[in-house]
Amino acid sequence: MERCTTYHSGWYQAMVPRCSAGAGWERYAETGTTSECYQPLTTHHAYSKWIEHEIMSSSTSAATTESLRAMFATHSLPDVLSKEPRFVNLSLQHAKLKLNSEAYKNWKEPPVPIYMQFFFFHIENQVEILKGERAIVSQLGPYTYKELRHRSKVLLFDNATISATTSKSYIFEPAMSVGDPRNDLVTTINIPFVAMLQHLKYSGMAKKLIATALFALKNSTLFQTHSVDELLWGYEDPFLQLGHKLLPSFFPDSRFGLFYGVNGTDDGEYLFNTGKKDYMKFTKIITWKGQKSLSWWTSSSCNMINGTDGASFHPLINKHQTLYIFASDICRSLYVKFEKELEVRGINAYRFVVPKEVFAIGHPNNKGFCLSGNCQLPGILNISICRQGVPIFISSPHFYNGDQKLVSDIVGMEPNTETHQTYIDIEPVTGIPVRVAKRMQINIHVESVKYIIQTGQIRTMILPVIYLNQNVLIDDKSAAKLKWALRKMNIVIYIPHVILWIGIVLFLTSLFLAIVACRRKENKDFTPVILKLSEAETY
Repeated sequence: MERCTTYHSGWYQAMVPRCSAGAGWERYAETGTTSECYQPLTTHHAYSKWIEHEIMSSSTSAATTESLRAMFATHSLPDVLSKEPRFVNLSLQHAKLKLNSEAYKNWKEPPVPIYMQFFFFHIENQVEILKGERAIVSQLGPYTYKELRHRSKVLLFDNATISATTSKSYIFEPAMSVGDPRNDLVTTINIPFVAMLQHLKYSGMAKKLIATALFALKNSTLFQTHSVDELLWGYEDPFLQLGHKLLPSFFPDSRFGLFYGVNGTDDGEYLFNTGKKDYMKFTKIITWKGQKSLSWWTSSSCNMINGTDGASFHPLINKHQTLYIFASDICRSLYVKFEKELEVRGINAYRFVVPKEVFAIGHPNNKGFCLSGNCQLPGILNISICRQGVPIFISSPHFYNGDQKLVSDIVGMEPNTETHQTYIDIEPVTGIPVRVAKRMQINIHVESVKYIIQTGQIRTMILPVIYLNQNVLIDDKSAAKLKWALRKMNIVIYIPHVILWIGIVLFLTSLFLAIVACRRKENKDFTPVILKLSEAETY
């Protein structure tokens, strides 16, 4: 990146690296793709140091003029034309995963603390629910765990890719929790029981009656009460114990927990782009578990593995971009869009949020998420296809941004933006997330099954079980390092201008001193003449 046209005014600079011969831009082509070249247009506010960035799809003068016209309409016309590639060069240093580099260290071992908060929905009226009444729930939590992440099995390849797994471990934080998870009890839906109902739903009467007898024998009911610790990390289920003894191939384990087997494990191997050849692809996922796409959904677009894993993004983020994230826990990719500008620990940031249409099943882009043509209400996603057929539905907490029927069906739902919206606050120059709130709710689809007396007259509903709030906030030490890095970029930008002004000042000072010296010399030569004339007149 050698050449860069920069426009200066009293308010901003706009850097337009030209994508043309001799411009120093690296063109490359991957197998089966065409050559790519990106033209970032960056505006830099001269006083607030605020950055705005736009990716142009073409290097033509028309495309550049269109981008500049929008910028000039906002910031007024520029005064001076000059060159200034240093800012872009410095910001791109953060977009390459190289061994022992700062970016690599932060990617491998995230320095900022990550916390996972669990909120349970305690069922208050299980007897009335079996009679067909609405469910009444109360929220219990948070139960907070510190999440430790570590990239392992890291392999760096010559083709600008890197593979790794991400293991996660959880340590309970009592000071950030409402109680002891070993002692606090929660009444909720019996998920193993509901999973069996799914298999029995289309069976004959004889099988259902036998299952009813077995449920009664093992005292398995539609609702159950367990400790928070058991519900999270696992407990011995009596029906699963029986199934594991009789049919171990169908019941591979006798234990169940919402996050059973997750603590201390990973979700598979990822292949990432290092950003060496193209900073726009920094940490972008290429494959997951050796696959370039998923196979669960009914359309190729819904099966795409898009974006990063959400831990990092490419530098020079612009407010008009759509950022993609692959989330293996909900079996799909999603995206976030710009909402507003804000400040986090003294760092300017862009807030990106998950828009309402991501879980709007009626949206054209979401048709592939309708399983067997059975489209649910807007605001929920049926992920049973990737959860062994268990009728798990994902939503935002309290059905935030969901259909009003989801909210009104359950007494105790109070959706609000402040506590239930998922967002990512990103420092736009480096692409580093400085604050994150990933919020997700796990729900179970419940319905009455004929001949299974344990289901009673329960109404069909989406019943909330638990919601998660994974939050990250940059710590003071990391914030200080990031602010210093941004300060260095600004210093480097203005060094040439400072030197120029110093040179101008020195030149003007030298010129002034020369003029003064010249005048003194003239005065010195002229004074004796005056004196002589005075003496002559006196004489």
